[in-house]
Amino acid sequence: MNDLAIVIPAYKESFLSKTLNSLAQQTNKNFTLYIGDDCSPFDLLSVINNFKDKLEINYTRFPENIGSRDLVLQWDRCIALTRQEKWLWLFSDDDLMDENCVECFYEIIKKKSDTFDVYRFNTVTINEHDEILRNNPIGPEVESSEQMAYNLLKGARGNSMPDHIFSRKVYEEYGGFVYIEYAQGADWAMSILYSKENGICIIPGAKVYWRYSGTNLSSIAFSNRANMMNGHLQFISWALSHFAYLKEMPSDITYTMMLEALRSNLKIVLINHYKGFNLKQILPLVNFYHKKLKVSYYNSFKELLEIQERHVPIIRKVNRLIFIIKTKLKSGE
Repeated sequence: MNDLAIVIPAYKESFLSKTLNSLAQQTNKNFTLYIGDDCSPFDLLSVINNFKDKLEINYTRFPENIGSRDLVLQWDRCIALTRQEKWLWLFSDDDLMDENCVECFYEIIKKKSDTFDVYRFNTVTINEHDEILRNNPIGPEVESSEQMAYNLLKGARGNSMPDHIFSRKVYEEYGGFVYIEYAQGADWAMSILYSKENGICIIPGAKVYWRYSGTNLSSIAFSNRANMMNGHLQFISWALSHFAYLKEMPSDITYTMMLEALRSNLKIVLINHYKGFNLKQILPLVNFYHKKLKVSYYNSFKELLEIQERHVPIIRKVNRLIFIIKTKLKSGE
């Protein structure tokens, strides 16, 4: 049996052939590929059959689609298809990897003697045409869970599920993945949780190419932002609870720093990922800012209005009117 299981929770066919081809091109094929078809309406098997002579593939079609509502559960049931391989790599049906990724992974674990439970590739973001959109931030070779999480939340690290290879031991130790609705931040929670004891190690010499295609969950967050935003708030609540140990433990990353980073992350996500929020969400968001992130009600409203004005013209007009009134009052007019 191979030491590495590469697991693809599959649904889309658009880029599946390219993904499988990047696996077929690996210079080291010491891995078994497991594909869990999430009851896709597309004929994924015909694509997969083109690679049956090039890859060791175990294909399963599930009778019910759950990834659209419970992606984390789809991840777990796909991992359950594996056969006790020591290492697990949950990849995706539209991303790519350099041809030496598997080779570089085995090289690093040989050098590190299984010191870590989590290894990670640096990443590049590509579009639907395989064109590079950006080279994502590169982290140090080794980093503690707290350092990685803080820098990730501040936008100084790349991080997504397909860049990670983790041990079966740590996966089973924590009972699978952290459940978060629509998997919003579930990949980050996995990375943080699984690296808590031993930190995280970067695999040098190869990269993963994460696709921002316009069809994946990250690309369409705006259209379902109310539900997905609730998922992200669940992630932040989980992180606040998880990092409570920093209140008592000496660390270069304090709980106060982590709290500030989580607030900063929420602001970035609301602006760039969800493109603002529905007005009926403002009171729940204000309460979340106040109760969870320890921000005054006044500053909570102020920050949310600043976020919203980037996407809603009427908010810009209201804020401009408030500014004019304040200016006139100060000048005595």
